[in-house]
Amino acid sequence: MKKYEPHGDDPTVLLSNGQGGLLLIREQGARALALWANKQEESAFWRADGVPLPELSWNVGGDRTWISPERDYYMDDSGQYAVPAQLDPGKWKVAQSSDSLVAVSMDCELLHGPSGRTVLLHLEKQFTLAPNPYAVNSGSSSRMDESVSYIGYEVHTHMSLTPGASRSGAKDDSAPGFCNLWSVMQVPPRGRILVPSYGPVGPRTMFSQADTVDTELTPHGFRIPCEGAHSFKLSVDALSSTGRFGYLRRLDDNRSSLVVRQFTVHPSGIYPDYPPDDPQYKGSCMQFYYDGGQLGHFAELEYHSPALSIDAPGSSSDVSRVYYFIGPHENIEQISQDMLGLRYGV
Repeated sequence: MKKYEPHGDDPTVLLSNGQGGLLLIREQGARALALWANKQEESAFWRADGVPLPELSWNVGGDRTWISPERDYYMDDSGQYAVPAQLDPGKWKVAQSSDSLVAVSMDCELLHGPSGRTVLLHLEKQFTLAPNPYAVNSGSSSRMDESVSYIGYEVHTHMSLTPGASRSGAKDDSAPGFCNLWSVMQVPPRGRILVPSYGPVGPRTMFSQADTVDTELTPHGFRIPCEGAHSFKLSVDALSSTGRFGYLRRLDDNRSSLVVRQFTVHPSGIYPDYPPDDPQYKGSCMQFYYDGGQLGHFAELEYHSPALSIDAPGSSSDVSRVYYFIGPHENIEQISQDMLGLRYGV
């Protein structure tokens, strides 16, 4: 197990499932920073080695919460990209901690670029461990071999929004604006993203450095290999999304790892994160990014929650679960088939 070395004032909390599995929560950024199925294995998450570069201070890895739409909160008029420091790392504080639960919260103010208005946010996150799904589904329990290690967790996220003031020189403070929770999990490269869908639906390209992105379509989903030197981002809309995706990776000649995320999809919800060429697009529920080795070499498994209008006070809650398995290829392939209806390959 790779040891985490905190830097300065950087509190962390460990949750243990009592069977060798560990979840590491970092107060700064409110991240699930590492997820170990047992003490001998590597984490499910990609994590930056050492202190990240100042201009990429957010890029430490793990599973994080951001705010969307990305182009409305992270880009200025010139197209310059910057993660708001008040959001990440922000000023999160541990509000509660025990052997079974970690709760964190913070307040922040963000600028909605297109309208020039600010939003005041109160954010809360609560982490607890999640039981092995095979332990509570007796009909499938025989498929969980003793050689497979497991750890999982559940995260509750709540956002309260209060409209703020318009900034001086605002372009159009009457322009409609949205704000939604955005979950981003960074994982190591050279695996395959597995995406079940309702029907043979391919992903939409948000952006890509190559003319085409290699995807393998199936009757009920698709696979995305995360390898090569070109970055890309793909998305799936709320009508096609099943609310579940996974990442399967070969660790060596005998063993594989599988991380699965489960979340709630609202087909009639507003998902306002849009591609550069279509600012009116409102359906991007799931997204998958690969950095092409240019920002540290990782992939990102992302999903969005339905948006709030920034014109009125409102609140939004989200619950998701993460399941992580490590074991022999054949066992992990079967778990992938059970939970996603997809395997590593044909």
